[in-house]
Amino acid sequence: MPRKRLWRKLNLTEELRMYADIIIGFSKDITEARDSIKNAIEEANNTIMVKGISNGQENEAARVTKWEIQDKILKLSIESGTLVRATTAALRLNKHLTNILGKEFKIGLRELRAECIEFSIQSKYELDEELTARITAIPNIIDAEYESGRINVKIDEMTEHDLKNNVPDRLVSRVKDILAKAGKHAAIAEDVLIVKKGTTKQAKFNKDPVQLALELGWVKEFPGRGQWIYTTPYTQLFEIIKRILIEEVAENLDFQPFMLPKLIPLEVMKKMPGYLDDIPEGMYYCFPPPRDPNAFSDFKEKLKITKEISKETLKNALKDPEYVLAPAQCEAFWQFYGKETLSQDDFPFKLYDASGWTYRWEGGGVEGMVRMHEFQRIELTYLGTPTQIVETRELILDRCILVADKLLDMEWRVNAALPFWARAGSAAIDIQKSENVPAYDLEIYLPYRGPRDKSEWLEIGSCFIHKLKFVDSFSIREVKNRETWTGCTGLGLTRWIAAFLATHGFKPEEWPENIQKKFNKNYKLPTSLMWPQKR
Repeated sequence: MPRKRLWRKLNLTEELRMYADIIIGFSKDITEARDSIKNAIEEANNTIMVKGISNGQENEAARVTKWEIQDKILKLSIESGTLVRATTAALRLNKHLTNILGKEFKIGLRELRAECIEFSIQSKYELDEELTARITAIPNIIDAEYESGRINVKIDEMTEHDLKNNVPDRLVSRVKDILAKAGKHAAIAEDVLIVKKGTTKQAKFNKDPVQLALELGWVKEFPGRGQWIYTTPYTQLFEIIKRILIEEVAENLDFQPFMLPKLIPLEVMKKMPGYLDDIPEGMYYCFPPPRDPNAFSDFKEKLKITKEISKETLKNALKDPEYVLAPAQCEAFWQFYGKETLSQDDFPFKLYDASGWTYRWEGGGVEGMVRMHEFQRIELTYLGTPTQIVETRELILDRCILVADKLLDMEWRVNAALPFWARAGSAAIDIQKSENVPAYDLEIYLPYRGPRDKSEWLEIGSCFIHKLKFVDSFSIREVKNRETWTGCTGLGLTRWIAAFLATHGFKPEEWPENIQKKFNKNYKLPTSLMWPQKR
């Protein structure tokens, strides 16, 4: 059966169309079972292939369109829509045929695989060089084209294990995520104000690290979207890079460690400029329970009887929202200084926190290992005279560049940016004077996202100067009313790791030597029959 190209023959209006060439291998020649196979396929097209489909949605089901027998091999062509995808249909049909051939002919299953999978989805964006590069950088995707308002994608061969673990579905979702961000990425690329950049570095790796991290067992999916379980090798690399940043940036510049709360009262959050009044949709809210255990009696009874969580009943038992999970990590620092009277003679104060998670609700903006709901950061804050704050920010930026460039061997650039809390009433950024630049963003080039000059780079650190904004908001006073400024720098540890893996890949022997020496390759993962997914 010749391999086809889906996009040469489809002209459909459905959101998703999928085509799969399926190979099923048996223990002996199945020629004598031709009539039984024919009947089984016809039955499947009218039953298990349309299971869960309502009237009028038949185009969203799956259907075997061609099949042929070659000795012990059955070759099938399956086409589908969104609701019963071709790969799901292949698993259903495989079970159906195995039962029939086993009972009637004593023939057993030996192999199931997808020789080729192709899917086509609607898109308002054509495939330019950047989008093509980002899609084909996804592991297991080998081709992508645009035609007549649709993106057509070809997936490499998939094993039975891949099909059972929904790898094709995750690839479809990943492509949709990239396309959904296409317009946003284009706008960002056009608006970037580059202040300085490092030398061009040769790419050693050009894949999106998410799928490979899953296959190697470096991360495992967690039911909460935008969250991962990080296993031993990832955690090792995380701790190595975290330690380097603390030593080379925080400790080198005499920042002192603090440990801060991550459950922030709304009264504190209200003082953070631009958060509750500008992006309240970007936070997780916490509802404390009443002290009365009887308040949950209805909820407990429903759970015992139905074995289902009644969210409405639970909501009725809870009090009003009182907290948010820390979205910025610096909230408690400013509360620490709040309403205190300080002396300029003691300035500058330089503090950092690296004690836990930061939480942001990204909604549909979640992306692999680079934009998540739950992530870790090192937060550095600095309070002092205007001159001290500007100098401190410059020193932090220089040290971060040193780590990114010399110690981690990543390609970087620095952009001048206007953060959301500084936009109201602000004019264009004056890059000639550092004190008039609210933020410098340190970004890393990710080869899998496409050409350097067109793709969105990954921000791994933002260095801010607040001037009086946080001083006024938190009522921080200087004993002689001398001008006092604040600033902070957030180093997104989780993003540093993603940038490192996107640059160097997953083979420790190909990493920079200083990282290799600290990484212990003699780890043992608690593997199972189904995990990690191996290829």
